[in-house]
Amino acid sequence: MQKVVVIGAAVMDVLLKSNGLKVVKGHEVPGGVAMCEMIGGKLEAEESLVTSGGGGTNVAVGLHRLGEAVKMISRIGSDDLGEVMTKQLEREGVDLSMLQKGEGKTGISVVLVSPDGGRSIVTYRGESGLIDSREIDWEEMKKADWIQISSLGGEMEFLEDMVTFALTNGLKIGVNPGKKELEQKGRLLKLLPKFDLFNINRMEASLLLGVDYEDEKEMVKKMVDMGAKILSITDGKRGASVAANRRWLKMEAFSVKSVDDTGAGDAFVSGVVSGILQYRNPEDFLKMGLANGGNKVTKLGAKEGLLYKDEMEGWMKKKLKMTEEWV
Repeated sequence: MQKVVVIGAAVMDVLLKSNGLKVVKGHEVPGGVAMCEMIGGKLEAEESLVTSGGGGTNVAVGLHRLGEAVKMISRIGSDDLGEVMTKQLEREGVDLSMLQKGEGKTGISVVLVSPDGGRSIVTYRGESGLIDSREIDWEEMKKADWIQISSLGGEMEFLEDMVTFALTNGLKIGVNPGKKELEQKGRLLKLLPKFDLFNINRMEASLLLGVDYEDEKEMVKKMVDMGAKILSITDGKRGASVAANRRWLKMEAFSVKSVDDTGAGDAFVSGVVSGILQYRNPEDFLKMGLANGGNKVTKLGAKEGLLYKDEMEGWMKKKLKMTEEWV
């Protein structure tokens, strides 16, 4: 069991899955595909769920279920939603001694889930985007083996300070950046050689590097040339890849029926980090990430499908196609 501090968003998720949500595709649609309902329309939802969410809580629970000792740094409000979230996370066994509480509102996300499991999210960050470095117990942080950071709402100075702290104190650090961090390309890429793990999805990598979406190998080569130590790239239903020591492994996804994609990336990261902490080889920790993400999408909500340690071992016995190249 390794000691991990997870830093990132904590919001309450309100999920609504409706067969009435339409998925539209076309060149005029940003990203080529969108979910829609006409203005003024009303829809019936067939399923609903209110649960804790945000990259910080998702990864913290994912790692704890896989056997790691997890403390979480995030920020919630002094309100009913914050109380509900705290109780849920305590039931999961996450150590909340470093959780911050502000006077504002706890963050909340409304997640609309389409029949095929795709989702669109509207988020109010509230206190979640206001993590205060002055409230962090830095002496306690030094006891960690690994620091895992998810979305910080664009607070790059905080990320830079955390990287410096990790390097100074001999701690490992993994980063799964959010949209606001990715928008600050120069500052993020400058930190890349200092991350022990950098996780990103294929579309994000294309935009971050200015490389054509189809040329995944060039994306990987560029980041490896920049000094990426362990690089993982998720690619939805097509699977994921890992590059370590210039060896690039691509693995197909597990064949599952998708119910809800919410939190799939966080589930993948949890599996990969746990595998690294267990000193597994790249083939295994890539497969652990895919297994955790694969099972997660079969359930509504970001945490319901996260695997426990004994369940993970069953998934690891399954075979997946893999390719290998040098970059």
